[in-house]
Amino acid sequence: MTTEAPRQTENRTNGSARPNGAANGSKPSRGAPGSSAYGEALADVYDSLYPTSGPAIDSMVAFLEELRPAPASLLELGVGTGRLAIPLAEHGYRVHGVDASPAMLAKLHENDPTGDITSSVADFSALVVEERYDVVLTALNTFFMLPTQELQISCLLGIHDALADGGVAVFETYNPQNYHRLSEATTQIGHLAADALLLDTIQVNRQLQSALVVHTILGPGGLRKVPEVSRYAWPAEFDVMARLAGLRVTGRWAGWDRSALSELTEKHIVVVERQSA
Repeated sequence: MTTEAPRQTENRTNGSARPNGAANGSKPSRGAPGSSAYGEALADVYDSLYPTSGPAIDSMVAFLEELRPAPASLLELGVGTGRLAIPLAEHGYRVHGVDASPAMLAKLHENDPTGDITSSVADFSALVVEERYDVVLTALNTFFMLPTQELQISCLLGIHDALADGGVAVFETYNPQNYHRLSEATTQIGHLAADALLLDTIQVNRQLQSALVVHTILGPGGLRKVPEVSRYAWPAEFDVMARLAGLRVTGRWAGWDRSALSELTEKHIVVVERQSA
């Protein structure tokens, strides 16, 4: 759900899983600060922020099909408005989505009128599921929105328990170096619509491995500011956290096309599975 890394220039299968006791309409569990507020504030413009179709989506689907082809069961954490879940369901995956924001899930079900995707309002840092999944997907830097190492390890423990035998978890995150190299506040400008602009102001605390992004939306409705905090983990740290949760990293690439990593890579795609007993 979170913002992309700084640019070099201008920048749900029908199922019965109910993470942490939060079926549709029930009270969401409490956990990672800000995750629900972020979604509630951006649900109405989220589909304008990130493309819902195109080569990037096609590459993501192809990547997952190579790992575990449809009709595999798939759990998406931070499902948002269904940007990835809907095309995955269209390709035959049995998708259940989790999000802390009821507004995001309401938009998801608007975008999915056939009801192919089921969803739960829940905090995925304390994930508890009744079913097990062939794939657990955490895309668009959502994992880094957990603001502490403790919450990130807790999330990984929940993912371990949510994986079916032979299942895999896939993470899409920004390259930590892209934020860590910023020595002063940076502003990026983007266009949401003909009459709306998005300004992202980014500040980084290197000691805490923390990035604060303030999204400022300028449009016909006036000015709206939405803060977003992420806590980035270096690859070596992520690998150790995964091991603590009984998982092991089996692959890391620079994109859904499995391109090689470099220091200037914009994103990391990481695949993990359960450690052998």
